Amino acid sequence: MVALGVLYLVVLACGVAEFGLATPIGDPILAIMEVVTVLSAVALTAMTAAIAVIASEERRIYGALALTFTGLFAGVTMLVHLIALTAGRQLGIPTLVWPSVLYAAELAAWDALLGLALVFAALTFDASPKLRLIRVGFATAGILCLVGLIGPALGRMALQRIGIAGYAVVLPVVCALVARAFRLRS
Repeated sequence: MVALGVLYLVVLACGVAEFGLATPIGDPILAIMEVVTVLSAVALTAMTAAIAVIASEERRIYGALALTFTGLFAGVTMLVHLIALTAGRQLGIPTLVWPSVLYAAELAAWDALLGLALVFAALTFDASPKLRLIRVGFATAGILCLVGLIGPALGRMALQRIGIAGYAVVLPVVCALVARAFRLRS
């Protein structure tokens, strides 16, 4: 997940450098971002499943909720990106341009479903000093994702970048902390 997060940021930076912030990112950079997104959904689901499995008895419900919302997130985002990579391109339909139904589904996945998953993942960890940073990181990433919903709700997509900060900047850092905690645990 950490490697995919870094890769996504690099590809995103290339897209912004080529297309700017006012124009949607196009191919081939967009296609690469979509493939990385599909792989990220699988990796996030696996990581959340691992977190749910090691959750303490009193926090297991939060792990189950985190895994449920991650599964919903992964299903929606994978569907959107597989449609965009196949039929969307063949039909010449811009699928991830605002406003569009597929882009709305994508934002529902990344801002709402992933946001909720990350908040519940935060609650899966106890408040011990060793795990506090992971808990705060997941909560921060999740809240930023949820706040990103303001952008599409108001039709001001620049505000959706708040959500991007949650999943593209904060989340990869938290995933590195989780990986470290798992290594120390074994």
